[in-house]
Amino acid sequence: MTKLIAPVVPAGTMARVRQPDVAIDDELKLRPWSSADVTAVLEAFSDQDIQHWHFRRFCSDSDALDWIAECSSGWSAETSATWAIATTEHDEAVGRVSLYTDLEHGHGEITYWVLPHARGRHVATRACLAVTRWAHGLGLHRIRLQHSTANHASRAVARRAGYTEEGVQRGATLHADGWHDMRLYSHLSTDTR
Repeated sequence: MTKLIAPVVPAGTMARVRQPDVAIDDELKLRPWSSADVTAVLEAFSDQDIQHWHFRRFCSDSDALDWIAECSSGWSAETSATWAIATTEHDEAVGRVSLYTDLEHGHGEITYWVLPHARGRHVATRACLAVTRWAHGLGLHRIRLQHSTANHASRAVARRAGYTEEGVQRGATLHADGWHDMRLYSHLSTDTR
């Protein structure tokens, strides 16, 4: 069978290069996770809000190291790009942003979390803006963002990052407390900002 449409982003585009650091601003940057980040990962997945919205809890250094390795393998497999959101001054991980990729079809989905001590400074918004620019620069046309309708902080992030709300998917995701409606947003390469 011959496909009539070529892949939007050719296979190998990500895997043939090292995952890049991405500048956010004077205070923050994105960089790949490393084994030095075990404490930050354990702190994150001990936080009740992060556990609730991201469905995981880690109990050991081994769990954290496995997750860090999973982040790295996602880049190699070209299925995701996961970065630590880090301070430029001390290189301290204060959050995470991921882009799950479908290179062939030119799509991605962005997810994020921020450690409690870094909240309230628009860290997730700033990271989303940087990853969105990076993703469109890679050649992805459509970036999707979704969150539970009960997650008001993520709604603010999506709006501040310039994503367009498309609607609500009823009963779309199962959380520990039951099925949640999910609010869906997108950002296209043709959108401004």
